[in-house]
Amino acid sequence: MITVLYFASIREHMGRGEDQLEASEDLTTVAALIRYLSETDSSFSELSQSPNQPLISVNQIFAETSSPVSDGDEVGFFPPMTGG
Repeated sequence: MITVLYFASIREHMGRGEDQLEASEDLTTVAALIRYLSETDSSFSELSQSPNQPLISVNQIFAETSSPVSDGDEVGFFPPMTGG
């Protein structure tokens, strides 16, 4: 299983804090996971098309869309951070 966690405003937008997905040969990168979620969930599709892309972590380490994902991983989506 791949655990997908949604944080802060993304959690509110999704209406839930977590999804559990079966690991598969098609879900081997963050980009593939985003594509799958966008195709199967209209709320995530809206999120992925936003000009303010979420930050992503894999196993609590910030990640890129090219980062690998495998069975047992935890992938988190965070709203973009601002500073000042």
